[in-house]
Amino acid sequence: MIKKREKRKIDRELPSIGTVLKGKFKGVAGYKAIIVKDDNASSGKAVKCDGKVYPSMTAAAQSITKQPTNGWRFWRF
Repeated sequence: MIKKREKRKIDRELPSIGTVLKGKFKGVAGYKAIIVKDDNASSGKAVKCDGKVYPSMTAAAQSITKQPTNGWRFWRF
């Protein structure tokens, strides 16, 4: 009997506090965010973009694009 290949979960943790993220969408390269300390988050970190705090890079990217977006691909360190 063939065993199913087990998927490994990738643990993606936010970059260190103070890391500046830069994004580009529809030719506009002026999007910026920063990793900040957040005591309410389980990891202790969050993403601050346009004055709002988001729990992940994906949530911050989606607030800009208004569509499903991979935050790890959208943002550059």
